[in-house]
Amino acid sequence: MAYQINAEICVMCDGCRPACPRNAISAHETEKTYVIDEKLCNDCKNMSAVRCLPQCPVDAIKKV
Repeated sequence: MAYQINAEICVMCDGCRPACPRNAISAHETEKTYVIDEKLCNDCKNMSAVRCLPQCPVDAIKKV
């Protein structure tokens, strides 16, 4: 997995989810946070930049 959302600081603003071109980001079923599906995330390959990172107002998305 290339990116991960820190559940401790995610504020569930929903900025990252619609920005993902591969629909790799979804709400966690039991926790109040979003998760990135490692099978779907491809680091926004063939694009000029990762799309979800600039959408997060609390910098909860990190490369792992």
